[in-house]
Amino acid sequence: MWRMQMRRQRIGRRCQRLRQQLQQHGRAWLEQLQQRRAWRVDCARPRHSHSPDGSFHQAVAPVLVLAQCFSLMPVRGVRAASAQGLYFSRHSWRTWYSLAYICCTSVDTLFTINLAVHGTLDVRSVEPIVFHGSILWGSYHFLQLARRWPALMRRWAHVEQQLPGYENWRQREHLTRRIHSVSLALLTLSLMEHLLSILSAVYHDYCPMRKDPIESYLYADAQQLFYVFPYSNWLGWLGKIQNVMLTFGWNYIDLFVIIVGMGLSELLARLKHQLQHLVERPMPELFWTYVRTRYRSIVELIYDVDEAVSGIMLISFGSNLYFVCLQLLKSINKMPSIVHAVYFYFSLSFLIGRSLSVLLFVSSVHDRAREPLRLLQLVPPGGYHGEVSRLASELSSDNVALSGLRFFSITRKLCLAVAGSIVTYELVLIQFHEDEKSWDCVAQPPLH
Repeated sequence: MWRMQMRRQRIGRRCQRLRQQLQQHGRAWLEQLQQRRAWRVDCARPRHSHSPDGSFHQAVAPVLVLAQCFSLMPVRGVRAASAQGLYFSRHSWRTWYSLAYICCTSVDTLFTINLAVHGTLDVRSVEPIVFHGSILWGSYHFLQLARRWPALMRRWAHVEQQLPGYENWRQREHLTRRIHSVSLALLTLSLMEHLLSILSAVYHDYCPMRKDPIESYLYADAQQLFYVFPYSNWLGWLGKIQNVMLTFGWNYIDLFVIIVGMGLSELLARLKHQLQHLVERPMPELFWTYVRTRYRSIVELIYDVDEAVSGIMLISFGSNLYFVCLQLLKSINKMPSIVHAVYFYFSLSFLIGRSLSVLLFVSSVHDRAREPLRLLQLVPPGGYHGEVSRLASELSSDNVALSGLRFFSITRKLCLAVAGSIVTYELVLIQFHEDEKSWDCVAQPPLH
């Protein structure tokens, strides 16, 4: 009995010491436990040397590599681990490749203008001029942007490092997954559209120019070249390669605009996420100084990005508006075949959806910049400082939005304005429109 009592007393003293240690070091132990859990969750994800770190530079790298295959964005170091590895070189093969493409597109545009001048001036003859001209202008802007891209990405990375860190690997990979998913979806749909156009032109050619369907397709695809030179297969395939690169450039302009809008809105979302969890607590004035300075750094970055890409924004919105109006006008006509109808309405739906996606993703920058202003209404009276009032004043007065060369700001209200313009233009064009005109065959040389 005596031994049992002594044993119980020793166990009791040990438990008491453990309780005291737990009370003294409990918070530290909990923090260590949370760190271990976070480490286990983070390590549960297979990692390698190229795992995303949540930066915009790494998220956009595969898209830029694909663009460089088609002579756009000639920047070196896009696959580097950080933005410090980016640089632009005039003597790089990427730059010479881009310059060669711009020269070829310029010559092709001149041939297109020559064909329109010596032919009938109508919707069909003006459409390829607008198509070639917009992509040529966009290629030049991408070349100019490549010179500013390394400094812009370093500034972007500096702003990202000042923001609150990610809580887990899902948040860290969120931006990368969104960019890759949107890029894959848009490029896949654009490839499907191009394949449908080839299918409708080769197997259901309503205006054959050659006896062989492949030759007839190449002749129609590079008609501006064969108006000057006699037909040859190598020249036809050269025109087809040029057409593929132009088609990719046309789709990539919208994709790039979408990606930039996603990256900038993600910065604002990270700041809003931290503010959303702490706004109802009486935080010290130093915290609000931190929030205001981080918000100001993001806004200044948005202004710098807008200055660099506003020309591309104008090309994207201007060309989309023109081609949506043109395709809606063509939709009034009867289609030559079922295959043409499938291709046309798929192309029209894709064009409208892509244009709407550009508007929504880019306008999300303006929407995200306005969200913290509503959160400031939840600040308790005891935590309302002068920095809160200053932050609210900046949020309400700043016009944080991307623009098209400062001619217009891209917000959700622009969607209604564009829709109203399209309806107005369509009503005017319908009055001068002749049925079947867009599908009638013009005078062609005899079949060979």
